[in-house]
Amino acid sequence: MDEAGLDGLVSRACLQDLVADYAGLIDWIDWDALDKVFWPDAQFDFGMFKGDLAAYRSFVCRLEEPYARRLHLFGLPVIRIDGDRARVDAGSLITCRTDAPAPGIDDTFWGRYLFEAERRDGEWRFSSLTYLLNLAERVERTADDRAGPMNFGEGLSPHHPFAPRLTIDERPKT
Repeated sequence: MDEAGLDGLVSRACLQDLVADYAGLIDWIDWDALDKVFWPDAQFDFGMFKGDLAAYRSFVCRLEEPYARRLHLFGLPVIRIDGDRARVDAGSLITCRTDAPAPGIDDTFWGRYLFEAERRDGEWRFSSLTYLLNLAERVERTADDRAGPMNFGEGLSPHHPFAPRLTIDERPKT
């Protein structure tokens, strides 16, 4: 394989890692990791919110932190690379649980994340994010399921005992 082909494979792997890192940092509410996934001048568009990284950090904290459980799943992203720029299109399924009113409400969202990425000084990060919602569903729980013998994804944070121990900083550069 020639150098350009190898560079393309490494770039794709880095971009896939960015998608996975984004999902993880949202689920684990690791807001400091946003700075490792997005460039400081990144722009965001969720329809009901549009703004820069600083405004997005505040928006996403208010949006996600009230949930007792969060799970952001992404399909295999479609990645199109053009030099030091890329477009990443990832279908998503998000489910979140609130505790109030008891025994809770589950919100499920089906949508699509459209990321624009740039490679600067050999490092890929996202330069924009647009979210497209396809479907949303809200289901009121009829019973509290936490009495079971399972480990539940509640209280996720960087300090949780099951939090990932590898940091985003350990990604390779291209």
